[in-house]
Amino acid sequence: MKQEELQKKMLQCSSLKSMQIIIAISSAEDYTSIVELSKITGLSASTIHRILNELMECGFVVKDEKQKKFKLGFESVALSMKIQVTDYLADISREEMAYLNNLSGETVNLVTLNGYEGVYIAKMEAKNQIALKSKVGWRIPLYCTSSGKVLLSCQNESWLDGYFKNITLNQFTKNTVTDRRTLEIELKKIKIQGYAMDIKEHNQDIICLAAPIFSHDRKCVGTIGIAAPDYRFTEEKALSYLDDVMKAAQSITNKLL
Repeated sequence: MKQEELQKKMLQCSSLKSMQIIIAISSAEDYTSIVELSKITGLSASTIHRILNELMECGFVVKDEKQKKFKLGFESVALSMKIQVTDYLADISREEMAYLNNLSGETVNLVTLNGYEGVYIAKMEAKNQIALKSKVGWRIPLYCTSSGKVLLSCQNESWLDGYFKNITLNQFTKNTVTDRRTLEIELKKIKIQGYAMDIKEHNQDIICLAAPIFSHDRKCVGTIGIAAPDYRFTEEKALSYLDDVMKAAQSITNKLL
């Protein structure tokens, strides 16, 4: 086995063991000891001790020094809450997604922010035989997609500064905007108008339209939008659904108030 393959396999095994430990800790009512974790997982005490140290460094596990026992840390709780919120958002958006899907006959997507990318959390396929190649769980760039630009428009200057410093503005098509200043001007416009379009910026054959979904504290928690091939979904046709997309986004927002 090559060194690279061996390292990859070791990482996969380590990740699996970490998940075993996190699940074991989460199932306990109180703090859990290494001995108890060893009994539950079948892992050796030395292995558990090593992985616990790694998990503590990342904030996924915390230790009670007096008892020498462990429980889930803030990062584990935050991750769990994020997953629950994402599932809830997808669940309460089904009616609005179905409405837009039936109205337009095109693909309807629900997207949330994940780090410096967008991620599909729900999708309804186009009625047409020729559908878009995207799946729930797929990630998309923010700066050249309608949903991504909506999500970017909701971020503060500090967050945006970190974003632009940490990503590369790749040129996907001739329409992709790769100049930061130009993008920042567009983001301000998007924030005011309440929607964004992707006119063949990420894919040379696709046009998209999206609007923001807000939580009770007015934070943008996701977007809902329509996407379709340009030969049957022109910019003019996309805009004909603008009111419907914005009403759908507002309807979902109302459920979160």
